Amino acid sequence: KKTSIPITVRQLEAFIRISESLAKMRLAPFATDADVDEALRLFQVSTLDAAMTGNLAGAEGFTTEEDQEILSRIEKQMKRRFVIGSQVSEHAIVQDFLKQKYPERQIYKVIHLMLRRGEIQHRMQ
Repeated sequence: KKTSIPITVRQLEAFIRISESLAKMRLAPFATDADVDEALRLFQVSTLDAAMTGNLAGAEGFTTEEDQEILSRIEKQMKRRFVIGSQVSEHAIVQDFLKQKYPERQIYKVIHLMLRRGEIQHRMQ
């Protein structure tokens, strides 16, 4: 019985590349149903099983509860400290949060998320 699985576009592209790579290992010009089935099995074993057990910390798109809490604190503090319309250099923001002992990776992640949501703007000067 086939079931649907949650998958991002990036994961789908990787899934296709794995299928094609399996075919190339057999020196075949095209992927077969067997290659696709094996790629799906690998995806389920590596990604879905890890998601069910919560062992995806550090994997793209997945964060631990602890990391999510840190990201939330950084974002809330950033929104409180910088009023709408203010201009502050990214370097100054990062240095300020580093002084408060926040991990640099999480600081940049919050900045990136806020940029994507249109909450802040990046201006080259």
